[in-house]
Amino acid sequence: MSLIELAPEEYQPKAPPVAASYGIGIVGAGGIVRGAHLPAYRAFGYRVAGVCDISEHALEQIRAGFDVPFLTTEIDALLERDDVHIIDLAVHASQRRPLVEKIVKAGKPILSQKPFALTFEDAKYMVDLCGEAGVPLMINQQARWAPSHRAVKILIDRGVVGHVYSIVHVNRSFQDVPGTWYVALKNFNIVDHGIHYIDLSRFFSGRTPVRVKATTTMVPGQAAVSPMIYTILCEYEPQAQLMATLHFNNIVKASTAHDYAWYIDGTEGSIRASHSEIVVSRADEPHRTHIFKVQGRWFPDAFGGSMGEMMRALSEKREPETSGRDNLNSIKMAEAAVKSSETGEAVAL
Repeated sequence: MSLIELAPEEYQPKAPPVAASYGIGIVGAGGIVRGAHLPAYRAFGYRVAGVCDISEHALEQIRAGFDVPFLTTEIDALLERDDVHIIDLAVHASQRRPLVEKIVKAGKPILSQKPFALTFEDAKYMVDLCGEAGVPLMINQQARWAPSHRAVKILIDRGVVGHVYSIVHVNRSFQDVPGTWYVALKNFNIVDHGIHYIDLSRFFSGRTPVRVKATTTMVPGQAAVSPMIYTILCEYEPQAQLMATLHFNNIVKASTAHDYAWYIDGTEGSIRASHSEIVVSRADEPHRTHIFKVQGRWFPDAFGGSMGEMMRALSEKREPETSGRDNLNSIKMAEAAVKSSETGEAVAL
């Protein structure tokens, strides 16, 4: 295969051969579980042994749409089951700490949804708790397994663009919907939704910046309690010869103006990527572009990919790609970006 060729089987997530050995217990039965986790696990052939939620109504929705053998409102009943080998912790970050404490006592490996925590202090406490108990912990930064993002990473690692010196992300969307939980969450756009793109900047670059500078603004008449638009500038050590800019405008009312793109520039070429298409331009072919139509979707495919990585890591007795310890760097970036937006100063990590 030549340098620029890209086959779908290279970037599409797939179930590992060891998948049959693991039963999944899901804590939380909200919309993301019904709309992404369970459909992905079904498509990938994973075995969901049980689901726990404090809401009987949520469990009824699971019962109506999925073949899950055990449903309960008591987390202890789920943790006691011998056929539950991995806990998919799918509750809001603000509810996570006491549940992690319970799961750690049961000794079950944890795949926690993102954001892992709303503060670095909480995240480090839970990471240390799992580490001291020897409980494997992975954070479901599932965007890394989205087909388009995985394809970009393959091309970067293959050296298609040479030394990467610039990463730019532009996301234009709309989530300023009155009455939703995210408009009520302080700093939602950075610490919750934005953590995807913060983490992807680390994924593509292989680095964590030394400091960040962020700007935000409120918009007249907005429903959200915090700004729904940010620009984050990432500064790296001089020898990295790299810069990154992350821009997320999540309050664009006209859907025809929505957009999603990554621009990766290197010494040998450039990549422009959306969810559906990747365009590669090379310095040695200045008048030619290589266009790849992406096969597969972020939702729900990436959720099968991240769970597959958890299973592989357990079977190989290694840390998963997005371990709790690694994810502290993404949370640190998000927290620094919030502080920078509030103070107007660059914040060192």
